[in-house]
Amino acid sequence: MRRIFARIASSAAALIVLSFAVFTLVALSPGDSSAYILPEDAGEEAVEAYREAQGLAKPFGIRYAVFLSSFLSGRWGETIAGSEVAGLIASRVPVTLSISLLSLVMSLAAAIVSSFASLERKTPASAAVTAFAALSASVPLFLSSMILILVFSVLLRLFPVAGYSPLSQGIGEWLGSIFLPSLAMAALHSSLFIMVFRKALRESMGSGYALYAASYGMARLDTAVHIAFRPALPVLVSVAAETTAAMLGGSAAIETVFALPGLGSLMVDAALSRDASLAGILVLLAAMATAAVSIVSELVIFLLDPRRTEAV
Repeated sequence: MRRIFARIASSAAALIVLSFAVFTLVALSPGDSSAYILPEDAGEEAVEAYREAQGLAKPFGIRYAVFLSSFLSGRWGETIAGSEVAGLIASRVPVTLSISLLSLVMSLAAAIVSSFASLERKTPASAAVTAFAALSASVPLFLSSMILILVFSVLLRLFPVAGYSPLSQGIGEWLGSIFLPSLAMAALHSSLFIMVFRKALRESMGSGYALYAASYGMARLDTAVHIAFRPALPVLVSVAAETTAAMLGGSAAIETVFALPGLGSLMVDAALSRDASLAGILVLLAAMATAAVSIVSELVIFLLDPRRTEAV
């Protein structure tokens, strides 16, 4: 378990460095939040009073120390617009989490089904899956999102164009509001799942256990399902952990396209309004979630294959 503790310590150090970098970039960018909050005709005295009240007149080092101390103590305060940061983030978490989890499930399902379907090399199914993976990886996220909106929302009218319906309004409304964003994100990331898992599955099919089962007449699909599948799972778990981090970090684009009130769009708002504290808090939370997913994935891989002692 020493590797896990080492990962936790290194993640904590990385979080501090990352928060400092983000806080610096936002705080030292041209202008500050006074240009976003105050009217254009605000006088110099009003600007100075606002900057003094918000602590923007203090030295940068003191501002960062106050921010880090407040984050660690859980006293996140308010945004420059006057909203409570903790409550605002809590209201946005379900949106981003729903999209990321559904997208992950779609990607995993696509990888498992297509890998089994194209297990044999140099077949039409294998060529079709390879072409799909290459196409999905090459289409930009905003373009695939626009295509999905045009087809399923505008032409077929099956899903809403934009907006989010919470689960409290019904599972149908909720699922309909996150299906297209999740599908667009899954289309981008599923190519990596497919290519990596199919390769691992094929390699597992060449193991001694699989060859032994095949020599006794076990069907190839049965061999793949009952013998080759589990040894290939650690690779899929590792890719899923990395992709989940990418989904959480890349949610800003998809949330902007579909007008979803998630953490990604909140990060965009924080950057545009020069709210350094809010931006820093969001980056730290995303980094903490990424580190947690990575550590959990290592534990899952160890449980799936205890022989990989170097994973823990």
